[in-house]
Amino acid sequence: MYRVTFPESPIVCSKFGVHYLGGNPNENKQILIDTFDKLIHSSPAKKIENLEEDTLTEGKSRIWLAYWISASSYQSWWQNPDVVNLRAALPADAGMWREILTVPKGSKGAASTSGHATDRRGFNKTGYWGCYRDRYIDATPENRMDSPLTTIPEAQASSLAIRPDRVRMAAIPDNLSFVVEGQDHSSVPQTEKDHWFANFDAPVTKWINHLTGPAVTTRAWNYNRKIQLFYFLDHGHMERSGKKERGHVDLRTNFMKSYCPAGVMGQVGKLLLWVKTCILKGNEMECEYIGYWEGTGFLTHDQHEAFRSTDAAKSSKWFGIF
Repeated sequence: MYRVTFPESPIVCSKFGVHYLGGNPNENKQILIDTFDKLIHSSPAKKIENLEEDTLTEGKSRIWLAYWISASSYQSWWQNPDVVNLRAALPADAGMWREILTVPKGSKGAASTSGHATDRRGFNKTGYWGCYRDRYIDATPENRMDSPLTTIPEAQASSLAIRPDRVRMAAIPDNLSFVVEGQDHSSVPQTEKDHWFANFDAPVTKWINHLTGPAVTTRAWNYNRKIQLFYFLDHGHMERSGKKERGHVDLRTNFMKSYCPAGVMGQVGKLLLWVKTCILKGNEMECEYIGYWEGTGFLTHDQHEAFRSTDAAKSSKWFGIF
C-alpha cells in the first residue's frame, strides 16, 4: 500500500443522502435527487463518489460522498444561492441527511494499492494492530485517542416512522473513528475476477457483516466499485473487532500471498484497494437529519447523553437559514 498525502489545513469529508421506499424513488424524491446531484457535481469538491446504500431492510438511500481540499472550499459551495434555496425549500418529511466531517491533518491517514496514491513511498508503520493509529501525527504513547465511552450505547430499533423536521446531533463523543474502505474491480481481467470470487469474495463479505455489530453505524455498497463506510467508537474498538474475527487475519494473510510480487496475482492483478481513516472530535462533526427514519444514522443512539439530538425549533441559531 502507498501513501496518500494531505494538505496542512483541515479537509472536509461530506456525506449527503436521500432515502426512499421501494426499488425506485417517487417523483418528488427523484426531483430532489436530480437537483442535488447537479449542485454537488458543479461544486469545487476534489472527489465525489455516487453511491446507493444496499444495507437497508426496506427502501434505499442515494448517497454522495465528497472530499473538499479545505473548509473554505466547502463553505463557498454551501453558501451558494442555489444550494441555500434548496436547503430552505426542504419539507419536514424530506428524507435527507448530511454528515459533515472537518478533519485536521494530524488525525487522518490514507493508503492505496496505486490509483489513489499521491506518494509512491510505503509505510514504516504497517502490518500490526494499531498501525493506522500510529501513523497519525497527533497520536502519541500518552494520547491513544481513546473514546470517553467504554462501551457503545445500546441502539434503538429502527423503523419506517418519520421523525419530522430538522434534527441535528447536539452532542457527539470525541475520538469517533471514521473509516472508508474501497475496492474497484472495473479493470480486473477475467482470471483475476475468477481468483477473487474463488478466494476472497466470501471472506470479505463475512468480515463486513461482522463489523455491523461493533461499528456505531455501517453503510455498505455492493457494486463493481464497492465502498464501505464505518464509524467506530474509537480506533481501539476497530482493532478489537479485527482481533475477534480470525477470518480477517486469514483474509489478510491470503491476500498478501496472492498479491505480493511473487504471488499468482502479483504481476497481473489490476484490483484497486484503498482505505481512509480519521479520528474526529465531536465539534468536528455536523450531523443533521431532515424527515428521516427513526433509529437510523446517529439517531439510533440519541437516547444516550453522549449522542444527544435536538430539533431546529430548539436550536435556531445553529441552523441559521438551513
